Amino acid sequence: MQGEPRGSRLPLPLLASLLVLAGPLLWAPLVIAQQTTPSGQTQAPPPSQTQTPPQTGTTPSTQPTTGQQILGPDGKPFVPPTPPPPSQSRIPGAFDTSLIPASAPRFTFTPTLTLQEQWTDNFFLTETGRTENFRTTAAVGLDLLMNLPNTRGSLSTSLAGSYDSAPDEEQANFFPSFTGSVQHTFSPRLSLTISDTFRRDDDPFLSDPNGVRRERDTFISNTFSASVNWLIDIFQTQYYYRNNLFLSDDSDTISHILGGNVAVPLGAIHTLSGGYEFTFRDSSGDSDQIGNRVYGSLSRQIGTFTSAGVSSSFSWISANTDSRIFNVSLFAAHGIPGGFSVSGSVGYSLYDSETADQPTHLASFSLNASYRFARGIVSLGVFQDIRQTADEGQDFGIVTTRSATFSASYSFTAFITGSIYARYSRNEPLEGGGSNLASSSTYLTAGANLSWQITNWLSLTLAYLYIDRDSDNSTNIGSNDIPLSQSQFLQNSTENRATATLSARF
Repeated sequence: MQGEPRGSRLPLPLLASLLVLAGPLLWAPLVIAQQTTPSGQTQAPPPSQTQTPPQTGTTPSTQPTTGQQILGPDGKPFVPPTPPPPSQSRIPGAFDTSLIPASAPRFTFTPTLTLQEQWTDNFFLTETGRTENFRTTAAVGLDLLMNLPNTRGSLSTSLAGSYDSAPDEEQANFFPSFTGSVQHTFSPRLSLTISDTFRRDDDPFLSDPNGVRRERDTFISNTFSASVNWLIDIFQTQYYYRNNLFLSDDSDTISHILGGNVAVPLGAIHTLSGGYEFTFRDSSGDSDQIGNRVYGSLSRQIGTFTSAGVSSSFSWISANTDSRIFNVSLFAAHGIPGGFSVSGSVGYSLYDSETADQPTHLASFSLNASYRFARGIVSLGVFQDIRQTADEGQDFGIVTTRSATFSASYSFTAFITGSIYARYSRNEPLEGGGSNLASSSTYLTAGANLSWQITNWLSLTLAYLYIDRDSDNSTNIGSNDIPLSQSQFLQNSTENRATATLSARF
């Protein structure tokens, strides 16, 4: 396969960044000319919000232009679903108000005690020579809710000790975890949100939802973020910092992201936004990486529950090999209280590296949809794009990822709830992307849960999980054909798990 001439590749970073930020500006005069409002007033957008997962961050969007407050089934103000963020961006989301019950007291302390028994038929995740294991875990924890006039937050910690029956060097382990999110409002125009998630474990299922990490090895992961939302006149600004730390016996990764964005309403139903991110990554065994990213979007509110628009982003990364990532996408979001909700995007991504024979062209898309009915909820998600794994956890380089998720839950009674779920993910290394993967990998999980609220303080959960990890040499997502080889790190394996969990809250 012959490469393209260097002169025909992606434009210089300066030119591309100007196109990303100036593109929506070129459309703005046409947009303003097409709209008129009786009062001539503009409506300021709310603080930036985000989607949960596989994916992160979102662009600011305009709230429904109606004088009547719309409430959801929980009695709280309804917030329409947020469109996906520009590709590659890491914009923090709004504080999750669902964490705090409407009638919660100023402080709520809830001690917890958990006993768990888990069986697996392939503890060491090998293709042959499977080893069964029974893991017994006991954990004590404390949950704290804060509902002060200017400060709201949720903190949860767990101290877990486990013992494994499989022969191993360390049969006893200590697995603490912590998660917290706190928001302080200085004024109606200025707020600070801080969140942190810490985990020590050895289960690769918990370290990477896309299944790139394969071996059972103790790791430490911590993600910290701080963001300031400040409304200056009609300009909604946001400044943020994100730190991601991943430590294991074979790899250490730390990444820092410092960024900011601004959104301004154009009339009553349009919002123009743009931002910049600086990234510094340090991975063991590799040289430091410095990244710069610019992004922008133009959104339009279509009725009370629907928004749509266009977004674009450009990233250039300096390391042993300089590389660039460009994306342009159309996005939309629609949702009604207590019913159907959907947000998604479709676009085009381009990856180019100085050491690649040719650029990689990729159709990018994302979709998150859910439907809530009387006793249950059904959710579906799909995703395909380029990922910089060092920004999410362990550094596996730059890869292309295609994933699909499905989940459904149903309340049989007021005390018994069941759910099923499945996830498929495929990751392929990119030529010139500094990938640590020796081959492409496919990851499939499927499972079911049944929960019983025995009393108001005691609950029992039974769960089953099937995991299939596979690797091959094909590149069918859109990556360039590059030499790939099997490795011990990416050996194939299947696993069955059964778990019983007894939880008490006092």
